[in-house]
Amino acid sequence: MKLTPVQEEIVNIKDNLVVQASAGTGKTHTMVCKIAQEINDNKTHKVIAAITFTIKAAQEIKNRLAVDVSQHFIGTNNSFVIEEIIKPFMKDVYGKDFDIDMSTDYALKVANFDEGIEKIRSNGILTTYSDNKKNFIFELAQSIVERSIACQLYLKAKYFKIYIDEYQDCDISMHNLFMCLCDCLNISTFIVGDEKQSIYSWRGAYPEAFKSISRKSNFVSKFMGDNFRSCQQIQNYSNLLFDETSNLYSPTEKLDSIFYLSASSSDWARTVLSKIDRNKSTALLRYSNDNARIGAEFLTESGIEFVYIPQTPIADITTETAWLYNAVAQFLILEKYSVYDLISEIPVEGDESTKTVSKIEKLLKRIESAKSEEETFCKAVNELAVYLDYSTRPDHLEKLYNTISDSKYFSAFEPDKYQNISITFHSSKGLEFDQVIVFAEDYRLSDKASLNNHYVAVTRAKSKLIIVKINNYNANLFQENLEKNFAKKGLDITNLVTIC
Repeated sequence: MKLTPVQEEIVNIKDNLVVQASAGTGKTHTMVCKIAQEINDNKTHKVIAAITFTIKAAQEIKNRLAVDVSQHFIGTNNSFVIEEIIKPFMKDVYGKDFDIDMSTDYALKVANFDEGIEKIRSNGILTTYSDNKKNFIFELAQSIVERSIACQLYLKAKYFKIYIDEYQDCDISMHNLFMCLCDCLNISTFIVGDEKQSIYSWRGAYPEAFKSISRKSNFVSKFMGDNFRSCQQIQNYSNLLFDETSNLYSPTEKLDSIFYLSASSSDWARTVLSKIDRNKSTALLRYSNDNARIGAEFLTESGIEFVYIPQTPIADITTETAWLYNAVAQFLILEKYSVYDLISEIPVEGDESTKTVSKIEKLLKRIESAKSEEETFCKAVNELAVYLDYSTRPDHLEKLYNTISDSKYFSAFEPDKYQNISITFHSSKGLEFDQVIVFAEDYRLSDKASLNNHYVAVTRAKSKLIIVKINNYNANLFQENLEKNFAKKGLDITNLVTIC
């Protein structure tokens, strides 16, 4: 893909840089191009750290990079601070009692910082706070960086650049640490995100931190607003949801890409199917899993098969072994998933250098042959985990067994296989579809969180958006607030959508 002028400018800026990247603007492509160029331009021994929220996102960056990244860190926020700060330098600040092996279990909760420190000392477990809007791991990392000269010297000597993705999802503790690395250790920093796509405030995300960086004197600020995913009508609709992007509105004569359908709870599916192109991919995005499942059933009964993509039993596992449970499930469920795919998913913090492909393949075959008997299966999975230097828990092994034993969960591992799917809008982030169906009642549009949720949902659509309004309080509030937003630009709802 050729870079646009603003993308090329972003790639070539050497200073600390914060980029506001709206949906569909090629954020990942731009960041990957920037990483590749700066690795190639680097003439020192230093390396980069590319930090993301998920292993999947980190793997996507690795896959897209055409340069050697074997010496560089590409991984998650937590793995970066745990492996580069907490494990090697905690003993430097808190004493020799912490020169121990550590594992993570975010299902275990502590009430305060001192309790978290004691959990590490007594059990070797890095845990999290009961209050999900606070972040123990990053508070601990901040404490170590501030108090350990050795840690400071190590980070400054190793890294010439840190890239941080999806910054709008960072909480205040993450923000404080990243700004410390930039401002105090003078490590060059690239930040990209979109406040409009902040949909995790309920778990501590603090988008105001992202906004504040553009006001810092040591950062250059850039905006990417050209949406290459959605057609102009859908771009107009989504941009008018926010004052800061409403100036991107560009009138269009045709209004055949967004349909606003008034329907009843019994006939909405039939009405929707009369408006979609049956040859294109379509996603129904709902707020809750139950509504996504019921919606898929209604649409299927009305004439087009929609596959509900469920949450799997292993989806809520938060230990450092979570990636392995997911990899084993994929190996058993997906026909083309191989031992090499599993090895490629080993997180940065896993040391695969001494592991052999033949040994891992042998252990996977043992797991596969044992999948009809739970106890033997769990022992075989545990054996693989031990070989890869990870630990398992009986309840997590049980969840894995339930996942691979029930075919209703299989669709979650290959959603791209299906033309029409039904999921929650939270699960749709980062995805795109030709056509998207949303329900007005899922978004009151009366606060920033609801506006962000709606923005994420509608910007998944490339060519067609269908908004279903079933007459109820929430849907009526949605329409009232939507009309207020459009009115700010002197527009009526009929200027943006086709009402049916």
